[in-house]
Amino acid sequence: MNPSRLEAAFAAHRGRTGLIPFVTAGYPSLDATLEMLRAFDRAGALAVEVGIPFSDPIADGPDIQRASEWALRERVGTEDVLHTIERFRAGSELPVEVMTYANPVVRMGAAAFAARAKAAGVDGVIISDLPPEESAETWKAFDDAGVDTITLVAPTTDEDRVPDLLRRCRGFVYCLARTGVTGQGAGYSGSIPDRVALIRTHTALPVAVGFGIASGDDARKLSGVADAVIVGAAFIRRITENPAQGAVERVESFARELTGALAG
Repeated sequence: MNPSRLEAAFAAHRGRTGLIPFVTAGYPSLDATLEMLRAFDRAGALAVEVGIPFSDPIADGPDIQRASEWALRERVGTEDVLHTIERFRAGSELPVEVMTYANPVVRMGAAAFAARAKAAGVDGVIISDLPPEESAETWKAFDDAGVDTITLVAPTTDEDRVPDLLRRCRGFVYCLARTGVTGQGAGYSGSIPDRVALIRTHTALPVAVGFGIASGDDARKLSGVADAVIVGAAFIRRITENPAQGAVERVESFARELTGALAG
C-alpha cells in the first residue's frame, strides 16, 4: 500500500520540525483561501489545515471566531470549502487536513462527508468536539474512506486516557501546547517536551504541537521537540490587518518567517 500524503510528508521531514499553517476557508474569500494554500506550498509548509466555518467554534479564540463569522456571512458552506480544496489539489500534492466540528459532519452525513472529503483530496480531519468514544459510525466512515482522523491530546489529559485517544488517531497526533482556545492567551501548559515524550511512548505517529504559537521565536523553541508546529490565529491576524489588500502576501511572508525559524 502506498503511504498517505501525510505519512509521506512527515517521512520526508524526518529529523526536522515542519510547519502546518491554518486558515479559515472563505476568509476573506474562497479565492483568497486558494491563493493562501498555494502560498503555503511555496513557503515550504509540511501540510496545511483548513477550517470549515462554523457558528459555534468552541475550540477557537476571537481571531478565528471572527474569521468564521465573516465566512458565514458570505454564505461559505462545507461544499464550498471542499470544492476549494479540490481546486488546490489539482495543482499540488501538499497534504490537507480539515478542522471541523461534529455538526457539519452529521448534517451532511458522516459517510457522505468522508467520501466527499476524500474525493476533494482531503487527507485528514480533526473533529474537535467529538470524543473518540462517541459516534463510532462517524469514525468508521472516515476509516472506510481512507481519511486520517487526527485526535487531540491536551495538557490536562489524564495519562491513562492517552492510549484511548491514540488508538483512534491516524496521520499525526495534535498535542495542545496549552489549555483554552486558539490564539494567544493564558492557559495551563505544563511541560511540552514531557507531554510529547509521553505521547511517543504510546505511538509511532508524528506529533504536532499547536495553540498559542504566534511567532518565529515560539516556533523555534519547539524545533527538535515536535515533528511539526501548527499555527492558526497568528495567520488570521495577518489577514485581518487588511482583508481587502495584501493578505496573501502577508500570510506567505509569515509562513516563510516560520519555516526559516524552524530550520534554525
